[in-house]
Amino acid sequence: MIIGNALYSVEIDEENGRIKSLSNGKKEFIKEETPLFRMSLRDINGEETRVDSDMAELTDFTVSNQALSLVFAFNSEFEVIIDFKFNKDIRVQSKVINKGERAIEWISCPCFAVPNDLIGNGGTSKILWGFNEGAVIEDINYREKGWFGYREPKYPGEGSMPIFPGMVQMQCMAYYGADGGLYIATHDNNGNVKSFDFQDKNESIEFDIRLFTGAQIGADYEQDYPFVMKFFEGDWQVAAEIYRGWFEENKQSDFKKITQNENLPDWYKDSPVVITYPIRGKHDMDIMNPNNMFPYMNAMAHIERLSQELDSKIMVILMHWEGSAPWSPPYVWPPYGGEDSLKEFIDALHKQGNLIGVYCSGLGWTEQSLLVKEYNRHNDYLENNFEKEMCASPQGIVEKSHICDFIRSGYDFCPTSEVLYNILKNELKQIVDSGIDYVQILDQNHGGNSYFCYSKNHGHPPVPGKWQIDAVKKLLGRLNEVTKERKVLLGCESAAGESYIPELLFSDNRYELCYNVGKPVPLYGYLYHEYVNNFSGNQVCTDYFINCKKSPESLCLRIAHSFIAGDMLTLVLSDSGKIMWNWGWREYDNVPNQDEVIKLVKNLNYWRKAYPQYLLSGQMVQNFNIDSSKHVVYQRDNEEVLHDDVYYSAWTDGNKKAQFIVNYNVEPKQCKVDFSENKKYEIVSCDGAVQGEGKSVEITVSPLSAIMIETAY
Repeated sequence: MIIGNALYSVEIDEENGRIKSLSNGKKEFIKEETPLFRMSLRDINGEETRVDSDMAELTDFTVSNQALSLVFAFNSEFEVIIDFKFNKDIRVQSKVINKGERAIEWISCPCFAVPNDLIGNGGTSKILWGFNEGAVIEDINYREKGWFGYREPKYPGEGSMPIFPGMVQMQCMAYYGADGGLYIATHDNNGNVKSFDFQDKNESIEFDIRLFTGAQIGADYEQDYPFVMKFFEGDWQVAAEIYRGWFEENKQSDFKKITQNENLPDWYKDSPVVITYPIRGKHDMDIMNPNNMFPYMNAMAHIERLSQELDSKIMVILMHWEGSAPWSPPYVWPPYGGEDSLKEFIDALHKQGNLIGVYCSGLGWTEQSLLVKEYNRHNDYLENNFEKEMCASPQGIVEKSHICDFIRSGYDFCPTSEVLYNILKNELKQIVDSGIDYVQILDQNHGGNSYFCYSKNHGHPPVPGKWQIDAVKKLLGRLNEVTKERKVLLGCESAAGESYIPELLFSDNRYELCYNVGKPVPLYGYLYHEYVNNFSGNQVCTDYFINCKKSPESLCLRIAHSFIAGDMLTLVLSDSGKIMWNWGWREYDNVPNQDEVIKLVKNLNYWRKAYPQYLLSGQMVQNFNIDSSKHVVYQRDNEEVLHDDVYYSAWTDGNKKAQFIVNYNVEPKQCKVDFSENKKYEIVSCDGAVQGEGKSVEITVSPLSAIMIETAY
């Protein structure tokens, strides 16, 4: 059966329901046929069975008024109904009538495999993925050989699993190239748990998008939101426009634009530069003795110097400050060295108009620190019967956490736990009362994600689902009650997943992890910048993904990316006060050129403070066509990857459009900006402003600086 219109055609096999063809008239988007859907079932004992549409009998195939309904029967146990609607886009929804005694854990529908004609395989195509604020994959082999190759979500959870809302912050993807693109998304304003991934099938790439049901054993499941596919022309920004159009019309009422959000502190608009460092040990696997930044006041000379050199307010964010042990949740207070020592530092920072935040480590329970051997809470765990509060496997077994298990040994709390809330509330209250301005409350819960729990004793369904999002939002909402009087912001590791943005308004971005799969793109900023600004983060693990020695411009390159993404900027210090390539870098004599980094950060933060209508609260829009030279950056395993010599993004305040172009190099760079039509423009740079008119303009951008081209919107 072929169904189509002027935009596309779809062929569905009437014998088995497989998608045989999907075309925009220029290209066939189906390379390999797959079952139409796959499902995971859990019995009362937690044992899993997987089924797919090829294992069922297709009992009904009904076409009516640009719609298609297929009914699949699996003996007498359950029936699956798949409904298609064909308009400008293609919408698919599923329903499962469950007559058996198993729970439907997840369903993946529709399943399909596109050609592997990515650039790395000799083609022109790319994949847009909502991984860590946005990534573009040009080579599936490069992605698969790194840390973040295809993987299935499972228990015990891991931060790198492709969960939405979590390390995958947005529920949209795209596959696009010279012959058009396919937008792929779920339009779900309730934020049900999903996974978004894709896997190499040699000649094809299969998308694996799983919708977790949160269903009870024996219960039906009805998908109350559509899976959407839509053809488009252009790059990833066009796909982002499609998703943002839906999001703006359907977002939940707790989303407040920055300009209207009374929960934001005054410092938000000041765009402080984040300075982060540890006060004991020099990296996460070091001996945890005090370093040169302890006592806390030892850092003041460095902070004063950087504030002056950067002409900026500073927010210090401390690592390894916990009085318990580094990265050993949930207990952190009192601080290492005592409350008086930290209070002196807090007061000194505030006196100079600066700020302070701290890293905390999320929804975990540390039984034994592997960094501070004397920190052991095994007896507490037993005496308080904390096992009943932890995430359990499908079989009801509480297994050791996989989160940072090279740093600590412990377990993951279920987010529904009242014990968890009471502990975090107590710790957070003491932090807030001390005068601290920011708390990264969910470090190691990437994007705010809680880990899978299958317990039948917690009052939630025995499989993952929306109950997790509800539990985390409830937990964060209650914790924000503790912070609201002083407007102390909470954040997480990686930008907050879409559902958690209203509760997590300043987070530690992890776009640098995208260099392990391809290249980062500012998808998150494109979608959500009017609602949240984050900071570029401590850049942990960058040295595994970029050869900083062979690509010494790489820190400035990453700073430039943060700027064009709309983020506040971050620098990581050694205990001698030197700017480091990233957190975790261990060659302390090999550091970036300090003057170059300072110059770039100072110049870029000037723009953030001077043009907040764009870079603080503006909406990212499509770039003008910009042609620039490129150069090789040595990424993982010395892979030679071409990067533009200038980075750029465009913004609007509703009246004007501002195209920012950043040169992160130490020599001038030229580029050509094509407006596509005759436009009046003003070019603003460190040398002043120049007005002009035309369809294009050639520009030279000075080293370690940015320019702005402003036009009517």
